[in-house]
Amino acid sequence: MTSNNNTLREKVAESLREAIVKGEIKPGTRLQEVEIAESYKTSRTPVREAFRQLETEGFLAIKPRRGAIVTEITARDIREFYEMKSVLEGFAARKAAENLTDAQIDRMEQLNLQLRECYDNSNLSSMISIHNQFHEIFVNAAGNEQLASLIRSLVNRFQRYRIALSHTDSILESVAQHERIIAAFRARDAEQAASLVSLNSQLGSKALMDNLKIAA
Repeated sequence: MTSNNNTLREKVAESLREAIVKGEIKPGTRLQEVEIAESYKTSRTPVREAFRQLETEGFLAIKPRRGAIVTEITARDIREFYEMKSVLEGFAARKAAENLTDAQIDRMEQLNLQLRECYDNSNLSSMISIHNQFHEIFVNAAGNEQLASLIRSLVNRFQRYRIALSHTDSILESVAQHERIIAAFRARDAEQAASLVSLNSQLGSKALMDNLKIAA
């Protein structure tokens, strides 16, 4: 039963996530457990679990006596997230340049090729996972567990932004930017790697605002 519930939870979460990202469900919309459970011909338990998952990703706010509300993305939210990400990941890249093995850099290159393939095949779920793995390699290689934990927490909280960007052509720019980052790591150029990783975050912020038509 638990396995069934997990599968249903993932199905409901993926469907709602895509509808929110595409604008089919608008910010401020209240989602009803009963209605969604009926539409998927399931109990309320996997729906409730899907709501909690989407809350951790920043798509929903669950409020007492009001239920699950689709959150709004504001220019301030995007700016503050990417400013923090730029600083933290830039620092991680600077430290990682000294520690990354050739095998780890090769793995980053493989993941970047897979990211492009996923984009070409519209494989959204794999695209997000691969993108996360790419960044996790150099973040973990920085050798600072507190820093890695802080970045993971930040990215998980705002996973919605990475998911939203996966629906845009900015992924192609991201792939090109990743190639430059990989080259900097191969050259063991810590400053260049840090600069490129920070720039990657800045470009992500601009692409997301442009896509969502949010004024900075």
